[in-house]
Amino acid sequence: MISIIICSVNKELLSQLVLHIADTIGVPYEVIAIDNSDNKYGICSAYNEGADRAKYPILCFMHEDISFETRDWGQKIYRHLQDPGTGLLGFAGGDAKSRVPSSWSLPVISNHINLVQHYKHKAGPADRILTTTGPHNAGRAKVVALDGVCLCTRKDVFQQFRFDELMFTGFHGYDIDYSLQVNTRYDVYVIFDVVIHHYSEGKPDRKWMESACLVSRKWRRRLPLSVPEAPENVFYLHHWHATHVFLRKLSELNYNYVRIVYYLCVYSFNKYFNLRRFLSMWKFTMVSQMGRRDSQ
Repeated sequence: MISIIICSVNKELLSQLVLHIADTIGVPYEVIAIDNSDNKYGICSAYNEGADRAKYPILCFMHEDISFETRDWGQKIYRHLQDPGTGLLGFAGGDAKSRVPSSWSLPVISNHINLVQHYKHKAGPADRILTTTGPHNAGRAKVVALDGVCLCTRKDVFQQFRFDELMFTGFHGYDIDYSLQVNTRYDVYVIFDVVIHHYSEGKPDRKWMESACLVSRKWRRRLPLSVPEAPENVFYLHHWHATHVFLRKLSELNYNYVRIVYYLCVYSFNKYFNLRRFLSMWKFTMVSQMGRRDSQ
């Protein structure tokens, strides 16, 4: 019933996950683990190869550092995907994607998240995160882009939309790109009747930023998008909020002033251009750069 595809770099984590799946999934399944301990694959090529081997009609692409709190979770995922209009499921997503490079988590109205987040890079207890604007007993919320921790689809959808291994050769950006692909024909959802634990948090670096820029470049004719469809004044505010977050992240990643100003110009001169906001962002960039130099 379900083929589980994993791009594996840690044999111990993989062994633990395989045992856990056997104990919790509640339906016939197979695990297809693509050994990437030698970094031979990008995640898109690993997922595509795994899906090509799959024998079951439901495909779940998952990281190996997760577990499922919900028992018989495979039955629930199967039921969601019996809706022919549903193309992709996940556990964290945003209701909007800006034209400006960004993660999935810059919403127009709300992010929709249903997971228990554990931390590797900071101290503290795990966070049980349940975020949505609607009643979560509805079972799911429609989104534009999903986080890639676990993505579930049908084989017939995958046969129409493969992971873009030509453009996304590393381990970032693939989840937003795949969400946008599927979203051209099907609905994409965060589900609330299955709870997962994720044992590491994202840590954006320059490779992440390069992939975010690739997503914006590839989808520039279709972005921005939102669910529900936002009026232009909302997209305008969303654009400049996304621009501020983008510039701040560039500064945090130690991009130089010339490169940051270049990106500011690239993503400012469009129908959302406003001179006051543009100058405000320019000033923010200058102050950020001076602060960075003073701290060195």
